[in-house]
Amino acid sequence: MLGLPDEQNENSDTITNNNSHNINIDGQFTAEKSFDHVFFPTAYEDRTSSLLFRQICSYVQNKCLPSKKCGISYIKLLFPFLSWLKAYKLTWLPNDIVCGITVAIMQIPQGMGYALLAHLPAITGLYVSFFSSLIYALFGTSRHLSMGAIAVISLMTGNVVNRLTVKETLTTMVPSLLNKSTIESASNGAIIDPSYAITIATTLAFTVGIVQLLLSIFHLGFVTSFLSDTFVSGYTCGTAILVFTSQVPDIFGLSLKRYVGPFNVIYVPDIFGLSLKRYVGPFNVIYTYIEIFSNLKKTNIITLLVSACSIIALVLAKEYLDPFYKKKIKKFKLFKNVQIPIPMELIIIIIGTIVSYLLDLNGNYKVKIVNTIGRGFRKPQGPSVTLMPTLMKDAVIIAIVTFAICMSLAKTYAKKFKYMVNSNQELTAYGACNIIGSFFASFPSAASLSRTSVYVNAGGRTQMASLVACSFLLIIILRIGSLFESLPKACLASIIVVALKGLLLQMKDFYTIGRVTKLEAVVWLMTFLSTVILDVDYGLFVGIIVSLFVVILRQFRPRTTILGQYDRSNAYKKARRFSNAFEIPHVKIFRFESAIIYFNADFFRESLLDSIGIDLKTGQQRKNNPQESNDMCLSFRSITHIIIDCSSINQIDYSGGKIFIQALKELNGCQYKVYLCQLRYYNYDVLQKLQMDKECSVIVTATLHDAVHDIQDDLRENHNNKKIQF
Repeated sequence: MLGLPDEQNENSDTITNNNSHNINIDGQFTAEKSFDHVFFPTAYEDRTSSLLFRQICSYVQNKCLPSKKCGISYIKLLFPFLSWLKAYKLTWLPNDIVCGITVAIMQIPQGMGYALLAHLPAITGLYVSFFSSLIYALFGTSRHLSMGAIAVISLMTGNVVNRLTVKETLTTMVPSLLNKSTIESASNGAIIDPSYAITIATTLAFTVGIVQLLLSIFHLGFVTSFLSDTFVSGYTCGTAILVFTSQVPDIFGLSLKRYVGPFNVIYVPDIFGLSLKRYVGPFNVIYTYIEIFSNLKKTNIITLLVSACSIIALVLAKEYLDPFYKKKIKKFKLFKNVQIPIPMELIIIIIGTIVSYLLDLNGNYKVKIVNTIGRGFRKPQGPSVTLMPTLMKDAVIIAIVTFAICMSLAKTYAKKFKYMVNSNQELTAYGACNIIGSFFASFPSAASLSRTSVYVNAGGRTQMASLVACSFLLIIILRIGSLFESLPKACLASIIVVALKGLLLQMKDFYTIGRVTKLEAVVWLMTFLSTVILDVDYGLFVGIIVSLFVVILRQFRPRTTILGQYDRSNAYKKARRFSNAFEIPHVKIFRFESAIIYFNADFFRESLLDSIGIDLKTGQQRKNNPQESNDMCLSFRSITHIIIDCSSINQIDYSGGKIFIQALKELNGCQYKVYLCQLRYYNYDVLQKLQMDKECSVIVTATLHDAVHDIQDDLRENHNNKKIQF
């Protein structure tokens, strides 16, 4: 006795109706037997609301209110560093020290550059690198993530800072200028107040942390499941274009000061006489490039020369010198399994600072420099409660994007090195990084792909390497940071542009995805274009909406297949796809490759009836249609049996079940004998509760081959009785 092929080990509902349909098992026809009389049901797991409520209460009691005996376990769960610290081996320490110093060297230029990208003082980038690395080492479950400032999150933070500092500027307008089409700021000091910008960024970080903690408490980490790899690729590639665009003015030495005008146009004359508009909001990238090209004649030649030298040095080091250097260094036993890159970013910062200081590039050639960096930490300062409601939308977006980026990296390296990461604990760690860091002038942080890759290649074994990096950064912040005040911004812009190479190369994903599935390519393209043209906020929403639309579209208009017998075997394939799969005479085998639910049930009915030539309006067999060949019309008229392969139907809801039964009734009305094969037990239960046995006549079989065997027996019997040839 056989059960349903895909349900042999599953429980089934108990069905007590004894007046069900004919059941065919292994070609042996058993008449007037109930479904559960052939497939013996076991105890069914009740999933009622009361049971779910009891399970929730039990979970809260056992998980949220643990006993004292479980206290130690939950402390280890909350502080994962206790687990790896207990198992730490001294032989790992040299690798972690080398890795920590290497990562810290990368964090210095990247942190400063991404802070400027967020329209904040450069020192705040070092704060982000220090506090996020330190806190994640205590709370995080991944052994290899390198936390700190990244381009995507810095750009999103910069957009928020831009938008709110513009609103603050509006309160200091010169009244006599209000009648102009473009509103000018009263003074340069009113345009960007560093203290207010830091307040906005730290409040945003605090709000992001609160959102991440709430996601962790309510175990809502699954929300990132709606962000597909296709979406993330298109979104990050689009933000890379925006980041690149934001750095172009610094590379050419063009000043971006601000006015506030219609269509989010922002500009103000520079003190050196250069006037370059900055646009924010939708279509800003288009207008920005128009403005850049129209002002190329005002390029600062010295700044452009600094940028060109920096970019060339970085490209040569990464593409040519670094591979050669790593190959040579492997000859030494100490570095055999450790890959330490050439710290070209730090070298450029040091050389750029020295040259700028000695030649006074800012005073003599008007080259923009970092200016005041400061030394030490700011006094702890809480967030602005009045700003939090305004920042909530941006905080939710940044929290979700941060989690998606970090978890994808954490899972990748956890799988590679065979350890587990806890998604909810990761959310707690990210939330703690942002909340605690926000009191020390830190903006939102995330895991960096480039630094994490270096972390792994440099031989890092645990988060001890992050603690080593924090020690190195602490020295920089307390003693050395102020020495970089003469650093040209063009050097930092060049470092950011070169670091975007990996993200920009994700454009190749569009072609790769398009070769696999066109709909996913549409998701990538729409996400990319909306992010670039409409800005990061709109790009996120458009990308998610298009992704969900594609999912719904696949369910709304799923594939339908007419199957044929493959070389007279028990295998059945798509008849139009394989030349050696032939439709069986007088039999039409129909497969619907999706769940049958309320919004695609009509499509199921229409596809089924159309496949056998039934007119959807009259419900009768179609007469000769000029658009159909005579062979097709004869084929329709010769069909006597219909097999519906239900193996791909994983769900039937109430509306879908009613239309399913209606289609079966229409087939019965046209004198077709209908078979349902490989029907899942829970779908059969739905159809039984809708009184399928009273509404129509069908035969249920365990497999498709059983249905074909029974039809052949039926046709053979009719042939013998009525002398009808096939």
